[in-house]
Amino acid sequence: MYSLRRIRPLTDKSIFRRTGSTLAIACGLLGCLPSFQAAAETPSHPLSGAYPTRPVRIIIPLGPGNSAEIVTRLVAQKLSIALGQPFVIEAQPGAAGAIGTGHVARSPADGYTLLAATDGVMAVLPSFQAKVPFNPTRDFVPIAQMAGIPFALVVHPSVQASSANQLLDMAKAEPGKLDYSTGGNGSAQHLVMAMFMTVTATQFNHVPYKGAPQAAMDVVSGQIPLAFAGVPIVAGFIKDGRLRGLGVTSEQRLTSLPQIPTLKEQGIPLQFATWTGLFAPSGTPPEIVARLSEETVKALRAPDVTERLLSLGFEIYGIPTEPFTEIVRADVARMAEVIKKSGMRAD
Repeated sequence: MYSLRRIRPLTDKSIFRRTGSTLAIACGLLGCLPSFQAAAETPSHPLSGAYPTRPVRIIIPLGPGNSAEIVTRLVAQKLSIALGQPFVIEAQPGAAGAIGTGHVARSPADGYTLLAATDGVMAVLPSFQAKVPFNPTRDFVPIAQMAGIPFALVVHPSVQASSANQLLDMAKAEPGKLDYSTGGNGSAQHLVMAMFMTVTATQFNHVPYKGAPQAAMDVVSGQIPLAFAGVPIVAGFIKDGRLRGLGVTSEQRLTSLPQIPTLKEQGIPLQFATWTGLFAPSGTPPEIVARLSEETVKALRAPDVTERLLSLGFEIYGIPTEPFTEIVRADVARMAEVIKKSGMRAD
């Protein structure tokens, strides 16, 4: 069985191409959050001492509306209150995450430029692309592993399949004819589909996009018949009938989509979840890393944050610096082997 589980839950409940359309996803997922500016301007127990004395930037190296952004905005609001300075989200997408991540790697190690990235960027990309402008274990200090994102296999309602096995029958009848969208070459969507094709001995045609939300929206519109997508991005579309969920990659059914069976239930030996974590450039003072780690874990324990993330289909981790560092090292090695076996290519 393919099993890429990085789940070390905070609580037992954690097992739980169009610009306008992309913005609609982001607004739909983030619109009910309290005003970031208001949260930043009303600190409750600011940190005494020298850090932080000015706003802190958190770079997200992916396109708008992605799952990492959802988690990070919730956490940033809590960090702003706890530490008494705004934590400002800044998107720097491009090159499957390499541009923004490389920028943070070259930033001063003073705690004022942080990175919120997925394992797709930190563990997959360095093995998938021949050259990236960062080394995930050398150039960064892991602060906290925030949350996990299970995936759903989704199709447009016009596709004549109501289960994963019915889709496989269609694929085997016409190998390579069915298109699937991803957030780009080497993205998590690309990886999970490569694994799916390996374990089911099927072939689908890859259509890469510049981001996961755009890739999902073209399945919603019917331009592309199917995709694997992060549950937080597609849960709303499944619930309102604009997408049909055929299976989820979690170990158990999700509380946010209990009607959708796991792939494991359907006899397909595939489990998969990505993670989102917070990082600082290597050399950042240990006391700053420790305080950020502590406050990030506290933020993920907050009832309003927990409730919101679980309702969107996230798995809550809240893993601090030392164990997260070991997870990153292990995942970098593991992904190198998975990519080699899967035959994924940057094409």
